[in-house]
Amino acid sequence: MVAVQQPDRIGDYTIISQLGKGSMGIVYEGQPSDGSESVAIKVFYPDPALSREETRNLLDRFEREGQSLSRIRQENVVKVLEAGTDGEREFIVMEKLEGYNLKELLELGTRFTLSETLEIILQLLAGLSACHRGGIVHRDIKPANLIRSSTGQVKLTDFGIARVVTDQTLTREGTIVGTPNYMSPEQIRGEEVDARSDIFSAGAMMYELLSGRKPFDGPDMTAIMYNVTNVHPPTPKFYNGALPDDIEEIIFKALAKNPDDRYESAEGFAGVLRKLEQDLHYRDDTEAVLNALPSAPVVDALSRSPGGLAAGAAAGTALGSGAGMQGSTPPPSSALGSVSLSGAGGIIPGTIYCIDCGFSNREDDEFCTRCMRPLLKRSMMFQMSKAQARRMRDFSRGDKFFMACLSILMAGCAILIIWLFFRHMI
Repeated sequence: MVAVQQPDRIGDYTIISQLGKGSMGIVYEGQPSDGSESVAIKVFYPDPALSREETRNLLDRFEREGQSLSRIRQENVVKVLEAGTDGEREFIVMEKLEGYNLKELLELGTRFTLSETLEIILQLLAGLSACHRGGIVHRDIKPANLIRSSTGQVKLTDFGIARVVTDQTLTREGTIVGTPNYMSPEQIRGEEVDARSDIFSAGAMMYELLSGRKPFDGPDMTAIMYNVTNVHPPTPKFYNGALPDDIEEIIFKALAKNPDDRYESAEGFAGVLRKLEQDLHYRDDTEAVLNALPSAPVVDALSRSPGGLAAGAAAGTALGSGAGMQGSTPPPSSALGSVSLSGAGGIIPGTIYCIDCGFSNREDDEFCTRCMRPLLKRSMMFQMSKAQARRMRDFSRGDKFFMACLSILMAGCAILIIWLFFRHMI
């Protein structure tokens, strides 16, 4: 996007500052003429390098976002106050959200406990439920589109590629839109999608919050898309051994490749999570389970974030508070405070994890109960090491014997040469 001069006014709003940039425009902070609370104004500014058709498609998406959001009135969905045109500029006026989005927090190294994850996902599912009842499929559920306020309230944003189910002109197959790491297999294949596609994306987000890793990742988009459609991710217990066994079944049901195998609705998914939350309170180790953190985040993710490792450590307090306005500047460490990143995460002792699919198995299992491949155990590694050591020792003995024989032969040859030399002299 080329540089755009900040306008003084848009509609009935005085522009205060720029909040951020998106794929379809710029978000400004605006002050209403009546002096009421400031708002966020998303203005459509297409890239001049795009063709007329591409610009038209983006504008359709922009207008669709305003239409989609104006129909939803739910506390976990960003509220649209107005959508209109100011001369040649299309704009959407939304409530101004304070905080940071989950993508920013994850990139800073923030880790989320099971308790916090359940709170976030339940709010997300409440927003999705309202959208689905209104006939809207979001199709781009990801951490960057989920904003968490300082009070812990979660807001779903960016409906730019939302599909209105009742509008047949917007249901063309063969079109891929979304973020590959969180897209459903049918969405990647360009097939028709419904509410279950959003449930898959919510499951992928839940996996990442619990483990600190994306369930489907790769070196490039092609690899990521292949993994989404073909590969089963490792169990999240691999990164957080304190998670209850039930969480594995819940997440993998949401991440089922076949939509028919997933939860039928956001309400159904939320109901299962609420039951899990209730059941956990009857355990002896309730507090440890709910507050356990996954293993330490990847260092590369911290080094890419503003402030590096120091910022990543400082972001830990966002576990209970921060969230974000999309496109805003990441929080300084002084604003976030500090918190220890140590936790009860890790691998459960005595549990055998399959090196092929990451599934957790009992110590006495010989084959993985999921992929039926032979399990490689620590005892096997010791046996292999001992066998290799024995072979090395046998080779060493042979080498020593060979060198001894060679030394004797060379000494004999030297003595024979000396004897022949002196005999000739005599």
